[in-house]
Amino acid sequence: MGYVSGRSLYAAISPQARHSPTKRTLKSLPFASVLATMGPVPGQFISLETLEPVLLSTLRDRGVETRFSTACKSISRNSSIVTAKLRNKENAEEYEMTADYLIAADGANSPIRTQLNIPLSEDKPESGHLLNIYLRASLGEFVQNREFSLGKVHREASSLLECTIDGLFTSINNSDRWVFHLSYDPAAGEKATDFTHEICAEIVSRALGMDESPSGPVEIEILSVLPWQASARVAQRMQEGRIFLAGDSAHQMPPYAGQGANTGIADGHNLAWKLAAVLTSSSNSGSNGSKTIIPALLRTYEKERLPIDTYAASVSGASADSKGLFALKPNLTSAITLVQRCFLVAGLSVWYQGPGVGVIPENLGLLRGASWRAWSFSGLVMGIDGRPGRRAPHLWLQKRADISEANKGTDVAQKVTRISTLDLFGRHFILLTGSEGREWIKAAQNVSSKLLACGLEFETYVIGGDEDHDYIPVDGRSAFETAAGISNTGALLVRPDGFVAWRERRIPDKCGERLEEVMIRLLCL
Repeated sequence: MGYVSGRSLYAAISPQARHSPTKRTLKSLPFASVLATMGPVPGQFISLETLEPVLLSTLRDRGVETRFSTACKSISRNSSIVTAKLRNKENAEEYEMTADYLIAADGANSPIRTQLNIPLSEDKPESGHLLNIYLRASLGEFVQNREFSLGKVHREASSLLECTIDGLFTSINNSDRWVFHLSYDPAAGEKATDFTHEICAEIVSRALGMDESPSGPVEIEILSVLPWQASARVAQRMQEGRIFLAGDSAHQMPPYAGQGANTGIADGHNLAWKLAAVLTSSSNSGSNGSKTIIPALLRTYEKERLPIDTYAASVSGASADSKGLFALKPNLTSAITLVQRCFLVAGLSVWYQGPGVGVIPENLGLLRGASWRAWSFSGLVMGIDGRPGRRAPHLWLQKRADISEANKGTDVAQKVTRISTLDLFGRHFILLTGSEGREWIKAAQNVSSKLLACGLEFETYVIGGDEDHDYIPVDGRSAFETAAGISNTGALLVRPDGFVAWRERRIPDKCGERLEEVMIRLLCL
């Protein structure tokens, strides 16, 4: 992960040899070459200032209205709606908005969570107080080909006019954007407001230590200074009637396992498709008398996300020392925590299981399904093997018709577009069958017609089949069956968020009735 430590950043990095630019750099994620087999695109380190404009642009492209300089003053609710009282900070105008549901993604100090009287778990007493000092300094040439992610600094005071510095540099772009997390001690009388931009620039200059380099000190521009606490706390509930907590309002954790934004995004991903299903079903049921997906589906949100978020906060909290800075000690506990962090990054720890979750458990038999596992890193180590509650496996696919057409030409590789199995997910429930699973098609069509009456859609794909519209795995016709732990007549049912909801290893008798029964259970019809 690119971790260095020393009395200054210069002292920590300058002894390191510059690696060849043709080799994999420390900007890569841990075990990047292995993780690359688990998805169609590699993971990336990205700052919120880089990510947020992309998210905002995407929201607006999809017709979402965004209001800045707006505060939620209070909320009220009854059995059918939620009302929020809002205030425009620019003109002091106050007004109300009503909705069927409300998602409270209003940050770590969430006023909505406070109003709902939802307590947080107890934080460890030694969690530290830090300043997030966001800065610009041109260090690209210095760190080139010896890039890092985290750089811990402990610098003793050399005179009475100096203070001891304990802090952590985190790279934003390994060029000119950085964050320095500076530890300070309120118990010693220090306050966040004491650290002006001028004082922070002086402290950062000492922490960098570039005055010791042949090129001399660098110019430092402080962009922002924000206090924060390295807390690892989780809300005891994530739902209160028609109101849901998501992101930092539901959980806070130190950033050293890379789970702060990731868990928040996963919360939203888990909740969004369920809200969409309930709202779409409700709007379509009034006119045709069809069944309605009841809000019991929404109760699976807390059942699924709370255990995962609690675990992520625990592992992230174990990564911090008493000052709230990243800790990497040469002992067994640190080694175990490091492995846990890698599993979190890879998504291994996300497994929806237990009572009340939105998946159908299976009978694994005496061997606990070991004989079904794919003999691959993803299947054996990371657990992405088709089990319900796990993320669906990634494989590269090609349309059989495209392959046939390309074979008529000279350059097959250029004419055949490949997609990932993950590209099939996102809006609907998807049934993926083995190469001889054609019988599932008719069963799925009957179920699909009933779901359409609720305003929902359902799609089926035969993977490895003989029809032109079938998808063929790039790694061989049976590659999907192996990765998913099914026979050539089996099937995986995948939720809109890409998690396996149900697995049938072989096609059962009356598969249509079985599939309908499964969908009724999953959607709480």
